[in-house]
Amino acid sequence: MTIRKYLFIAILGFTVSHKSLFAQTKRIVTYIEDVQEERKSTRWTLTEWLRIKERMKLMDVWLAMFSKPEQKFAPELTLGYAKGVGESEFRLGSIDRLTSNTIRGTNAAEEISAKFWFTNLVSGTTGLRTLNIDLGLEGLVRNRFMKDDEALLDSSGESWLSETDKLQTAGVNLRLFGASSQDSSLVIKGGKFEKVSGFDQLDKISGTYFGAEMSLYLLSFLGAEGQYYQYLDGKDKKGSRVQAMGFLEIYNIRLSYGQERDEWDYKTPLQKLKTKDFERYLSLRVYF
Repeated sequence: MTIRKYLFIAILGFTVSHKSLFAQTKRIVTYIEDVQEERKSTRWTLTEWLRIKERMKLMDVWLAMFSKPEQKFAPELTLGYAKGVGESEFRLGSIDRLTSNTIRGTNAAEEISAKFWFTNLVSGTTGLRTLNIDLGLEGLVRNRFMKDDEALLDSSGESWLSETDKLQTAGVNLRLFGASSQDSSLVIKGGKFEKVSGFDQLDKISGTYFGAEMSLYLLSFLGAEGQYYQYLDGKDKKGSRVQAMGFLEIYNIRLSYGQERDEWDYKTPLQKLKTKDFERYLSLRVYF
């Protein structure tokens, strides 16, 4: 009986000490896990930093979309004047083909333009959040004066003498990128045009045009811009215009210098005329 009693006490003591050891071990493991979780949650990593940065960007976008807009209706007016000199090439032939009847001459050109932008019209007046697209209107008048009196001869021997070439346009602009006229921007354009070739034998042509204009500021006062236009008479392409310029901007005045190339096609029942013009332009714009 004594041996059994001692054996029972020994087993009971081992069990109690084992439970105490297990509980102590569990507390140690729990402590280690808690410490590791805390250290892991406060650890700086590049991946986590990038993730938080991206989340903050999304939050900024969300706030910009749903917070009260601070934009104000800010109409803009731009007036421009340009002078150019260059060379013109005329090729006259029959409807079937152009002959070698070609003349080249020098010309002088001038251009007057005006643009008006309804910047932040909807968001500034109604408070509604809209896409950053602004509506504008544009008008342009350009005259090109031939300096020489050399004439083209058609197949019948009649002389074609060029006088003043005139282009007038009026259209609508949409600014897809850019906060104002004096900002890097992308603009698409469309409207109506009327063109007088300068030859009495040709009627004036009219139709629609479309194009695009891009302006890029390299520095706060220095940049470059380019324009492209196509002119259509119904479904037929009648002309195109490409312009590339660099500019220097001081306050609300922009001085630009660059080159332009124009191409036009004209037809009569018997004759076809193709013109090419290359000019160097100096322009002045004032922004209000």
